[in-house]
Amino acid sequence: MNLAPCHVSGTQIPQTRFYISSSAGSRSTNVHTSVVCCSFSQLIGFKMANVLLLAAFLLSFSSPTKAQDTSIVISTANTEALERQLAENKEETGRLKNEVDRLSSLVETLLSRVDSLSAELSGERVRSAQLEQNLTRRVQELEVRLQTRCCSEMVPSPQGAETTANPRVTSTAVAGSSRDAQELKSDCAAYKASGQTTSGVYPLDSLPSGVQAYCDMDTAGGGWTVVQRRQDGSVPFNRTWEEYKLGFGDPGGEYWLGNENIHLLTNQKEYLLRVELQDWEGNQTFAEYSTFRVSGESDGYRLHISGYSGTAGDSMTGRPSNNGQRFSTVDRDNDASSGSCSQRYGQGGWWFNKCGYSYLNGRYLGNCENSCPAVQGVLWHHWRGGSYSLKSVSMKIRAS
Repeated sequence: MNLAPCHVSGTQIPQTRFYISSSAGSRSTNVHTSVVCCSFSQLIGFKMANVLLLAAFLLSFSSPTKAQDTSIVISTANTEALERQLAENKEETGRLKNEVDRLSSLVETLLSRVDSLSAELSGERVRSAQLEQNLTRRVQELEVRLQTRCCSEMVPSPQGAETTANPRVTSTAVAGSSRDAQELKSDCAAYKASGQTTSGVYPLDSLPSGVQAYCDMDTAGGGWTVVQRRQDGSVPFNRTWEEYKLGFGDPGGEYWLGNENIHLLTNQKEYLLRVELQDWEGNQTFAEYSTFRVSGESDGYRLHISGYSGTAGDSMTGRPSNNGQRFSTVDRDNDASSGSCSQRYGQGGWWFNKCGYSYLNGRYLGNCENSCPAVQGVLWHHWRGGSYSLKSVSMKIRAS
């Protein structure tokens, strides 16, 4: 603030000049004075005015500071409240996340259990269906046997005569007093060597008690032990591992001697295999293998076969070869394919590779000629191809 100078009686009276300065953001105010001339009364009046102005100025500086301090306090309180709210929200979010994780884990456990129960139920349904099929087969086999026995009693045949139409009659006639009195033999070749020349069903002492096999005493010198035969489709061959192990069917008709029995026979001496085939036009052919042996169950009834000769073509040791392959059934897959050959092709048992060119235990499709479902019937690929199901086949072995 500047004050004009004054003169008293020609004498200049000193005045006081006030300079007020302040620093931004600071509560301090500096007051500077300089001396100017003025009267005493003016000096007093001006000083009082300056004091009042100074006080007003200082008050104007102090009020915003207090307001600012109050605003800072309020802002700090609001920040702390927000931080507390955020902390509480974060804690609640964590709790909810843990609960969601727990419920998700529970749902996964329940879904896994449902899948497991569904698989078990499907397995039970399959087993139930298989048991029903097996029971139906057993009933059918018993009916066939009963009818055969009734017919054999009603139509007697000469002692020792062979009746081609009914092999069981033949076996009953051959199993007369002359055979009962003689010693049991290990295989059909032994019976042939002992003088038995009639084809029929014979008990073999190399097999468990009660096991019988059909002996072909006529073909290629006779003495053949038949281990498999298909001729009319009366016996289904879509069987389980256990059934193929023990054998099924009627030795006088269609049957499978049993993997365990074939193993016992072929491991007592060296055997050769003869496969005989017939189509629906009456044509016949054969394939022989100079080596034929089947390992035990612990090795999957693995096939050992070699030395082809014959007229049918080699569908067992060509590529892909059945030699060295383990036996597979619909319920036990031992083949070299990525899928199950048995399930895919007729559900019968065989020494599949990938899957192979021979399948004598396939579905009996009847006379569908070359329009049969591919690789589903009774097959010998190198003779009639994979879409022709044969009328009759047999596998027979003899000591070499």
